[in-house]
This record gives sequence, C-alpha cells and structure tokens, in this order.
Amino acid sequence: MDKKKLKKNMGEITRDIMVAFLIIAVIMLSLYSYCGIWPPMVVIESGSMEHPPSMTEHRSYVGVIDTGDMVFVKKVNASYGEDVLTYYQGEEMGHSTYGSYGDVVIYRPNGQKYRGNGDPVIPIIHRLVIWLEINTTHVNPNFNGIDYANYSFDVPSLEIYDSTAWFNITNYGYRQDTVTINLGRVLRYYEAGGIIPHSGYITKGDNNPNHDQDSWYEPVLPEWIIGKAWGELPWFGLIKLWVNGADTSRAPSNSWTGLFGTIIILLVIPLIWDYIIPKTRKFLGKRKNTETEEPITGLDEQTPEEIDPGKDENTVNEEVSEEPDLEPPSSTTTSMETEELPEMDLPSEPIVPEKE
Repeated sequence: MDKKKLKKNMGEITRDIMVAFLIIAVIMLSLYSYCGIWPPMVVIESGSMEHPPSMTEHRSYVGVIDTGDMVFVKKVNASYGEDVLTYYQGEEMGHSTYGSYGDVVIYRPNGQKYRGNGDPVIPIIHRLVIWLEINTTHVNPNFNGIDYANYSFDVPSLEIYDSTAWFNITNYGYRQDTVTINLGRVLRYYEAGGIIPHSGYITKGDNNPNHDQDSWYEPVLPEWIIGKAWGELPWFGLIKLWVNGADTSRAPSNSWTGLFGTIIILLVIPLIWDYIIPKTRKFLGKRKNTETEEPITGLDEQTPEEIDPGKDENTVNEEVSEEPDLEPPSSTTTSMETEELPEMDLPSEPIVPEKE
C-alpha cells in the first residue's frame, strides 16, 4: 500500500476515534450535570423489577426495568412529600413510572455501603410503596433501654395512626396483587437487631411476592436513597454483566436479541452513511443528467417549434408557401454554366508521323 494513502487512512481513523470520544465525553458530562451523581446510571443485575406475562414466561419490555438494562439515576430530595412519590401517592395523582404507579429509587439496604468482610453492598432498585411514620407517643422516656413495646406507626396516606396492626394494599402493581404490611413485624425486626425504631419507606420489587421490609430490611430512610430512576438504555448492561462474569442466564432471551439487533444497526449506519448514500447520490445524479439531455435531431425530424420557438406552426407553413416554385433540374444539365466550344474536323484515319 502507498505510504501516503496509509498515512491518510490512519489520520482519518484517528480523527474518527477522537470525535467519538469527544461525543461520549460531552454526553457523560451532560448526564452528570443533570443527574448530579456519578456514575449517572446503574446496571440491573436481577429480575425483581421485571413484568413477565406469566410465571412460566420470561420476557423483557422497553419501558420496564429488566435484567441487563441500564437505568439513569437522578439525585433528588427523597424526604416524604418532596421529590419522590410512593405507589399510593402515584395512584392518587396518576403518576406512573416503568409500568406502575409511583417512583422507583436506588437505595442502600439498611444504609450500609460495605459488609462486615469489606465487600461493597450492592444497592437495590425497587419501587416506593408507602411511607411509615414512627409514633413515640407512648414510649417511656425513663425506660432502661429501648421501649419497643410502646412504639407504634402512623400511615398518613391511609389515615392510620398509632397502630401495630397489619393492613393490605389491594390491586397493587401490574399483577393486581394484594400487599400485606404488618407493622408489628416491622417493630419486631427492630427489636431483634437492637435498632431504635425509625420512620421510613416500604419498598418492593414489582416482580417480588413480598415487600423488602417483610423480615429482610428496615424501612428506608430518605438519606439512604442514592437517587430516583429515570429513563433506561435497554439491553446494553448485558455487556458489562458478561464482562464481569455475572450470571446472565437470568436475562430474558429477547433482551439478547434486542442487544445484537441494535449493535448490527449501529454498525450498518456508518456503512450506509459512508458508502451506500454517496453511491446512491452519484447514480441518481447520472440518471438525472441523462434524462435532461436533449437528443440531436435533423431538420427533417424537428418540429416547427424546434426550428424557431418564437413562431407557431401556422406561421411556418405560411412562409414556406410563399416561396417560388422551382423546376427540378433535368438529368442532362448541371447547375454550372458551360461555354460552347467551336466545332473541329477530326481525321478519319490516325496520323502517323513521317520518317526523316
């Protein structure tokens, strides 16, 4: 290959790479500026938020949080009544995200960043169900220790106050389930862990049978919430999960189909832009030039308008009829005049020169 051509090609490749990195940098900086958090997205590693059509069919949908999706995260004021809405509030106000009422948040379970062995705690992305307000009206301030027996909860959205009983939220979510929240069990969880009871959100994965605070985690304090989920980039998180060696077998099969199809489209677009479009334009340009070219014709094939566009057919016919009639020349005459030569006597016999 010619060195000059190779150098030119390498320069074009380097330029394209730099432009691509610049575009990515601008996009990431814009996301960080809007989200107020870094990184501004998370990869979904489980199917707890999926909406499968049945218990036996595993399928993903655009607009629903599925395994392998990348979800953007926005920093918000997560205090009750501020920048986030629970399922119950969303149902009243008609506010829905990812196929159900209320907001989806990313939070640290029990507020932990690291486990006892130093491993990081993976944040959970689930939907806010309802807010529980701790009630200390009957708590004995002189009690030696924590007076668990006299703590209770208020549930402002349902107008429940000073209660340790259980209640149901019916027709919940895309499956129209019944979610049972046992306030007494939540208090017993505090007692078992030696934790001072506090207010917080009840959270639940759309595809989970029970809520997170049903013997697993404490009600979620606003400061444990990393951010609110918004938007998604479907399927592309599967690449990260695969590179990190995570179990991708739980991802719906149509998520892989969507990923490979999107990658193929992204690879074909530059080919269309750099090769097919210029070739098409060149072909159409040649065809247009061919169609606009006028054929060269003789006078016999030309119409009167082609002979003189300023004159119509009647005018041409009149001019032709005014020309004098010409007699056709005879076959023994020519168009040139000739002089008559004098008559000469020709000898009847050939002349033979005399010998000397």
